[in-house]
Amino acid sequence: MTKFVAIKIHYDHRKSLTPYLKYSKVPTPEEYQEYLNLFHDEGIGGAGFHECLNFAIREHENTKIYLPPTCIPNSKYMDEDFVFFSFTYKHDKEMPSSIIGVHAATKIHSIGKEPLLRDDIEPIEGAEPFYYHAEAPSDFITLFTPAIEYDYREGLFTPIYKSWGNGLRYINEDHATNIINTVLKEAQKRRPNASISEEIIISREIRTLESIQKKYGLTSDDELLINKGKTSNREIIPDREIGFLGEKVVYEEEINYAIKHKIPISEVEWISQS
Repeated sequence: MTKFVAIKIHYDHRKSLTPYLKYSKVPTPEEYQEYLNLFHDEGIGGAGFHECLNFAIREHENTKIYLPPTCIPNSKYMDEDFVFFSFTYKHDKEMPSSIIGVHAATKIHSIGKEPLLRDDIEPIEGAEPFYYHAEAPSDFITLFTPAIEYDYREGLFTPIYKSWGNGLRYINEDHATNIINTVLKEAQKRRPNASISEEIIISREIRTLESIQKKYGLTSDDELLINKGKTSNREIIPDREIGFLGEKVVYEEEINYAIKHKIPISEVEWISQS
């Protein structure tokens, strides 16, 4: 049985990453310390920034996902299929009370609350080793660009709460449908006026959202939420060649962005090809 879950994580406020590349790189020691300061000095979020790679999507690979200690599902659900929606903290200074992305078809690999050590990255100075708890297929993961705002007192994207705190919350299929449909509708509105690189990113987001809709039956009667106003019964299969060419365009755009903002070109990384 599928479990739809809302979790809270830090927003990736690193200026060196554009919105669609957030959570895709290991932070520098200085960047990691900033998140420790947010927790210790200002009481915002959790201690550290282990979620920094939660959307490091690599072609043909599952993406490892870190879950904050208060967001790990009950052990009796460990064999279930999970759809995790990532929410930011209410008091985040840059992106408060927002839903920033989704991991569908997720499987928990940790035993209880004990995480697994990541062996695919080098440790950074001043930070404990990086861990993960779950994995999800890259074709069922996307950031929401832009993110959508939420209010836990409205009952639209979550059940109605008087307060939430920092732990996970189980949401139902209707809430999941509202999230996916809202993001999908916004993406479809933005695509006609997007630049070439933006259109590639938006199109991938739309394909991913439609794949999640189809897999979990998160459909809507509103035809405006269906791409080009048409329904389709065929499976949505990602085109690897188009994906590569699209990523190449985006990578070149990132180089230009770095030059324009005086960011070292060495900071630009083609994630799926690295």
